[in-house]
Amino acid sequence: MNWWLTYILVVVVFSLLGVGMVRRVNLYQFPFLTGVITFAFLLPQVPALADDRFLPENAFAKAIGFTILCLLMTWLGYISRVKPVSIFRHDFSEKRLLIVAFVLSLLGAYFYYQLSRLPADSLVGVEMTGVSVMYVFFSRLLCYGLAIAVLCFARRMSFAALIIIALDLVFYLDRILVTGKRAEAVELCFIFVLAFWFYRGWMLPRVLTLAVLLLGTVGMFSMGDYRNITRANGAPVWDDVERIDVVGNITQVLRDGGPEMRNAVLLINNTDTTLDFDYGKFHWNRLIFSYVPAQLLGSRFKSALMLQMPVPPRDYNPLTGTTETGMADAFQSFWYFGALKFFLLSYLMHRIWVSANAGEASAQVVYMLSIVPAMHAVSHTTDWVLMVWVHMLIFLVPSLAFARTTPQTKARRDNGKSNIPFVSKETAYYEP
Repeated sequence: MNWWLTYILVVVVFSLLGVGMVRRVNLYQFPFLTGVITFAFLLPQVPALADDRFLPENAFAKAIGFTILCLLMTWLGYISRVKPVSIFRHDFSEKRLLIVAFVLSLLGAYFYYQLSRLPADSLVGVEMTGVSVMYVFFSRLLCYGLAIAVLCFARRMSFAALIIIALDLVFYLDRILVTGKRAEAVELCFIFVLAFWFYRGWMLPRVLTLAVLLLGTVGMFSMGDYRNITRANGAPVWDDVERIDVVGNITQVLRDGGPEMRNAVLLINNTDTTLDFDYGKFHWNRLIFSYVPAQLLGSRFKSALMLQMPVPPRDYNPLTGTTETGMADAFQSFWYFGALKFFLLSYLMHRIWVSANAGEASAQVVYMLSIVPAMHAVSHTTDWVLMVWVHMLIFLVPSLAFARTTPQTKARRDNGKSNIPFVSKETAYYEP
């Protein structure tokens, strides 16, 4: 049974990947990217667990069966025909967008700088607390500034946008190199790739996409070694980096299994045995944890807002830095019906994608900054993208509101001027 389910999982994952390879535009959409993160992060961890005699009976089958169900829900949530979301229908002044991008980048850069001054061993490979959490929270503003600036640059190349992009990349690349953040690296690539797709129609070659997928999969399980080097030295030491046994690391995962999938197997089995569900309280608690500052309101007040959660099994002791996967929290919330979380997420991502392709600049920014957190629903938890959307609601929405301009039904050629607004492709009429 275990191996049959493993084969089915492989078929489902390759089907999601195949959809992206058939039409290149699908490479930027959620079902294909769900297949990417499953292939690169989870699939190598599965084979060794299929024959693991130390796992509870039928635990592996439950976890893999539910994972297959979640992936199918991702596909089903995306295949319906949807229309652009009306709340994204706004016109923007490019000048104001660049002002917003500059201010957000400046604020984010300040907190990135403050974050970089903290000891590396308090940032890399550990669960951050206290002031470092605050710095990370506000440093996210730099990502908003970069995304807006890149969109403006892709639409009409300008020196102002280029300066903002260059400023942002200094801090962005520093964080990627020093802390070994895979998510930030992937997000940076998506910001540029999607911006030039939206305004130039550029698409990645299939061969390049396949090569990146394979190289990323091989290197995925060596990031722990890379982070150990940067944590010990405060920066990457390239001689030590070159000595990382990349092939040996992924071979070990294939042979012994990975901790993330093992965590998911244990949690799903425990929930299925006890039938003690949280019914979505997990998401409320994560919101409180992320957005109620204990430093200002007190830890007692913050704890009082938390809802009581089911008790994890006594023998569950995950390694620090490992995740539990989104399948685990979905199952813990609503049993097998928790797969509907993936259906809903996929449906929402489809609506945002359609809006972005209709020329809505606000939807384009949201999609560019949501796709990696949405992929984390597979590898980390399903609340990741929700936290990002709340952050956008607090900071990005007011910023874009400042950049709005009077709606127009006719858009002229730019002719090198920056005062021509971003106008929806659906409503714009372009003069010859």
